[in-house]
Amino acid sequence: MVSLGVLQVANYLIPFLVLPIISRILGASLFGSVSYAQNIITYLTLLINYGFEYSATRQISIAREDKVKTDAIFWSVIAAKTCLLVLSFAILAVLPFCMERVACDPKLYIYTALANIGIVFFPTWYLQGVQQMDKMAWANFFTKLLGAVLVLTLVREASAYRLYPLLMSVASIVIGIGAMIYVIRHFGIRRPTLTRQTMREVMQAGAPIFLNNIFIAFYTTANMTLLGIYAADDVIGYFSGAQRLIQALNMVVVMPVSMAVYPEISRRFAESKTQGVQFLKQVLLWAGAAAALVSLVAFVGAPLIIRIMYGTGFDPSIELLRWLSPIPFLVMIATLLTVQGLYGLGLQRWAPWVGLILAISCVGMNLWLLPWIGVRGVCISWIAAEILECLLVGIILLTQGRKLCSI
Repeated sequence: MVSLGVLQVANYLIPFLVLPIISRILGASLFGSVSYAQNIITYLTLLINYGFEYSATRQISIAREDKVKTDAIFWSVIAAKTCLLVLSFAILAVLPFCMERVACDPKLYIYTALANIGIVFFPTWYLQGVQQMDKMAWANFFTKLLGAVLVLTLVREASAYRLYPLLMSVASIVIGIGAMIYVIRHFGIRRPTLTRQTMREVMQAGAPIFLNNIFIAFYTTANMTLLGIYAADDVIGYFSGAQRLIQALNMVVVMPVSMAVYPEISRRFAESKTQGVQFLKQVLLWAGAAAALVSLVAFVGAPLIIRIMYGTGFDPSIELLRWLSPIPFLVMIATLLTVQGLYGLGLQRWAPWVGLILAISCVGMNLWLLPWIGVRGVCISWIAAEILECLLVGIILLTQGRKLCSI
C-alpha cells in the first residue's frame, strides 16, 4: 500500500501541486477549457484501459508461477491496448465534426490525448499482479517530478495554456516506455507467439469490467461533460477546481488501498470464500474510517484549501468542495464493495447491470437538476450515484455472496 501510495502521489499529487500556479496563470476561463479537454480525453483513456487494470491483474496474480502463461498475458494485453490506442485517435479525429468545443481548439485535445501513449506502455497491471511496485513507484515519482518542473518553468503566461497538457503527456510517455523496458528486462519477459485464444481470453476477462467502467464514467466523468453544455468556461473552471481536489483525495487515499488489496483478496477468495469475506470486512472497517476522516477534513477546511490552491479568484469553488466532500468516503466504500467484493467473488457479471442503473440514474438527475439549480445539481447527482452503488452492490453481496459461501 505504501508503494502504491507513492505511485499515486507521483501520478496525481505532483501534477496537482502545480495547480496553484497554473490556475493563477490561466485564470478560471482557460483553466476550465483545459479541464474540459482533459475530461473528454478521459473517455479515450477509459477505452484504452478497457478493464485490464483489474482483469489482467487478476490473471497475472493467479498464474504468476506459470512463466509461459504470464508472458502470453503480458504481450496480449500490450497488443490489445495498442489496437485500442489507434482506435482512440481515430475517434479523436472525428470529434471536431461532432463537438464545437473540440473544433475550436483541436491542438489542445491532441496534446492532452498524447498521454494515452504512456498509459498503453506502463504495465501497472502486471506489477500489481506480481505485487512488486516499489521500484517503479519511485521511478514514476521522479519522472512526474521532472514533468512538473518543466511545466512550472515553461508555462509562464496564459497564451501557453496548451503547453501544460503537452508537457504532462510527455512525462506520461517517458515513464510508460521506461517502465515497460524495465519490466521486460527485470522479469525476463519473452515474446511468445500470440494466439487468438489468448487474445480472446484477456479481452473477454476485461469486457464486464470495461462495461462497468463505461457506466461509472456516466456518473463521474459525464458530470463535467454535461456541465459544459449548460455552463460557461469559468463555471467549468470553478467546478474543476473542487473536483480535482476530490479526485486527488480519491487517487491518493482510495486507489492505493483498492489496488494493493485486490491481488491478495482475489487469492483469499480463490482459497476460501469465507476467509475472503472476513478479510473484506476488516478492510471496509479500517479503510472506511480513514476515508470518513478525509471527507470531514475536506468539508471543514474547504475555504483554506481552495484559497491556498487557487487563490481568491476561485472562491465559488469553496461551496462546491463542501458539496463534494462526502465523495472520498462514499467512493472508498463503493470501490471496496464492487472491486474487492464483486470481482473478488467472481460476481463481475453483475457489475455492468449495477453500472447501467447508476448511469441512467445519474445522467437523468443531471439533465433534470442542471437547468434548475446549475452546477450544484452535478454535485448532488454524483453523491446520489455513489450512495446508490453502495446499496445495490451491498444487496448483491448479501444475496449472491451468501450462496457462494455456503457451497
